[in-house]
Amino acid sequence: MTTTCNHACVFCSESERMRKYAHAPLTELQIKTILVDRAKKGFNYVNFTGWEPTLFPKFLSLLQFTKKLWYTIYVGTNGTMLAGESFAKEFFNYVDVLSLSIHWYDEPSCTEQTGDPSHFSRFIDICKHTSLYKTDKQYYQTNIVLNQYNYKHLEKIIHNIIRTGYPVDHILVSYVAPEWDARSRYGELSVSYEEIVPYLIVGKNLADATGKNFRIFWVPLCKLPEDLHICSNDFYWKERNTIERYTNNAGKVTLIDIYSPDNSRERVFVDRCDGCPLRNNPCTGVFQKYLDHYEF
Repeated sequence: MTTTCNHACVFCSESERMRKYAHAPLTELQIKTILVDRAKKGFNYVNFTGWEPTLFPKFLSLLQFTKKLWYTIYVGTNGTMLAGESFAKEFFNYVDVLSLSIHWYDEPSCTEQTGDPSHFSRFIDICKHTSLYKTDKQYYQTNIVLNQYNYKHLEKIIHNIIRTGYPVDHILVSYVAPEWDARSRYGELSVSYEEIVPYLIVGKNLADATGKNFRIFWVPLCKLPEDLHICSNDFYWKERNTIERYTNNAGKVTLIDIYSPDNSRERVFVDRCDGCPLRNNPCTGVFQKYLDHYEF
C-alpha cells in the first residue's frame, strides 16, 4: 500500500521495491477505485499489506470505506499505529483479521530484527490496545519470519507473544523467502531445513499446549516430520490476485494485477520430487535459491 515503513527488518523482501517506488505511492482514490471495481466482480476479501499499511494516510477512513463494500478485511502489519489508543479503538471497528509481524522476544532481539529500537516498548501498547478493543468476531494471527538470527529462539518468541497479552489465535511461522534484498543476502539469512525442523517441533508443541493454531510456510513437506504435515500452509493457501506497483516497457510506473493460482513463487521441483504423491497437491517444491546454498 505505502512506500513507507518505520522498520528495517533484516529479512525484508520489500526494501528494494520501496526505494524504487518511493516517488509514486498509491493514492486513496486509486485504492478505492480498485476496491469498487473488485467488489462489482464478486471479490469479498481484501488483504491490506505492503510496507507498513497503518502509516497510509487516512487509513482509518479507507477501512471504513472498505467495510461499507462488505469486504472481509485482513491487515498484515507491524502494528505501529495501534500503539495510539484512539487509532486502535476505531481500527477494530472495521478489521476482521489482524496479523502482527513479531520476530523477536526481547528488546535486543527486537532491535536486531526490526532495526527500530523503540518498537519493543511500543509493542506493549499495541498489545494493550488490541486486548482492550478486540471483539469475539475478530481473528488474531502473528507472522514469525525465521532466519539465521532468530530460529533458535522460536519458543521464546511464542512465549513473549503470549506473555505480552496479544490475543493470538493463529501462529504462522514463515521460512525466510529469497525475494528482493533478501535474495542477495540469502546465504547469510537462511538456515538449512534440517537445522530448523527441531525448533518447529518445539513451536508446534507449545502452540498445542496453549490452544493456538500453528502453521509453517515455505518448508517443503518432505522436510517436515509426518505429524507436522498438517501444519504446512501449503494445505491452506488459496488462489488470489495481488495489485502492486510496476514499471512498464515505456518506463511508466503503473499498476499490475498478478494472479497466483498457487504459492509456487520462487519454488521449483527437483529430481527427488518425481513420483511424490504430494507434488503440486499441495507442495510446490523448494526455493531455487535454497539449492544454491544447501543440499536437498
